[in-house]
Amino acid sequence: MTTDLKEQTVPEIESENGSQETVSIRVEDLIVGRRITHPIHDSNGLLLLASGSVINSRFKQLLRDRKMPQVEVHSEDASSISLQSLASDPMLESASQGVFSTELTEKLDRLIESGSMFVANTGPAVRDSMVMHGCKAYDPAHREKLFEQQQKFGESLDGMMRGALTGKVPSGSEITGMAASYLTQLTSDADCVLSAAAEAGKDETLSQHCLQMSLLGMAIGTELNLDENNVRNIGLCGLVHDWGMVRVQNKIGKSRRRLNALERIEMQKHPIFSLEMLENVAGIPSVVPVVCYQVHEQPNGLGYPRQRTHKMIHMFARILNVAHSYVSLTSSREDRPALMPYAAMEYLLRLTNDKTIDQAPMRALLNLLSLFPIGSYVILNDGSAARVIRRNKDHYTSPIVQVLQTPDGVKVDPLDPGTIIDLHESELEIDQALPTPGKEEIDLTSDLFDGQI
Repeated sequence: MTTDLKEQTVPEIESENGSQETVSIRVEDLIVGRRITHPIHDSNGLLLLASGSVINSRFKQLLRDRKMPQVEVHSEDASSISLQSLASDPMLESASQGVFSTELTEKLDRLIESGSMFVANTGPAVRDSMVMHGCKAYDPAHREKLFEQQQKFGESLDGMMRGALTGKVPSGSEITGMAASYLTQLTSDADCVLSAAAEAGKDETLSQHCLQMSLLGMAIGTELNLDENNVRNIGLCGLVHDWGMVRVQNKIGKSRRRLNALERIEMQKHPIFSLEMLENVAGIPSVVPVVCYQVHEQPNGLGYPRQRTHKMIHMFARILNVAHSYVSLTSSREDRPALMPYAAMEYLLRLTNDKTIDQAPMRALLNLLSLFPIGSYVILNDGSAARVIRRNKDHYTSPIVQVLQTPDGVKVDPLDPGTIIDLHESELEIDQALPTPGKEEIDLTSDLFDGQI
């Protein structure tokens, strides 16, 4: 197998009429473990993978390294090494006819297509009031209160979602109050809040997913210089955007395996279900249904439910899509463990190249969490182990860390202020990223990672 992508020239594959029978497949769509019967070569006729070889993660990574987002494969192999053929399956197309159209969605579609979606500040940017703590540890008492609140909010949100499913009208003021509370906390110590939310979200329930997205979305909005009203509305949208998932069949909605095509259609109905569940909630700003409807759209037009492209997707939805991608990658699924935070950030940066996610909120996320995200664990070049506790302005590779172990593995006193290090001002630097202790995280080189969000 030629997985080192050696430059070997091979004859063109031709059909009986002399034309080359190839199909363009996204590298991310290649299925690891599937065998090809025809060789794969690049546009210059250089051999990439020999006939009879098996697609593996290393081959996909080498294609990415060569900046090849797509690869030409023989048409006979296309249907077996990717799911591309399902995109034009008549049975699936007929199964999806009309499932994404309701009176409410048609109304939203007209609003979106009118081009009237724009975001403007009416007050000062929240970022101007953010408290930056520099090289300082978290307040333990404050952190404990954050954990308690996250648990309380999660239980309350879960109850509202399930109540809405049975026809009980949720409290709009209670949901709005959650977003307002988060905004206050973010301005006082965003690093601590985001770290606590990530730890509290380890149970990976739907409510905790929504809470994490709400917080991260608000933080991204703040980084993008939005005002209080806009940032609060982003948080509100994050809290309610996925409510429709409780209406999706349990075997699909709670599954973290790769869905088949029919299951994916069913799952992709959930934004419409969310809209229906929110119709009777009083006090919800008019922007919320639009954003909830579009959170899973992608700037490249490959999202759902309407395959909108960048200019036709609300700014808040593009922000929450980035938040959703990060939270999803750092959460486990049935077919793979969670990605290490560093690996998730590295992968998301790649996704900006093909416009799977929007560059502006992705850049803001990088500013917020650093390349080694807040809460992640690292080994420094002196051999000591540390945890990233704060971002460090635009020094993405040199965040503020707290040393946890000496180079010989001895635990250090967590209350010792000397364990807090600004890596930008230190001779120390990060040597490697580590999985979170007690959490079976993987990196991008793992065969378990299939490139799916």
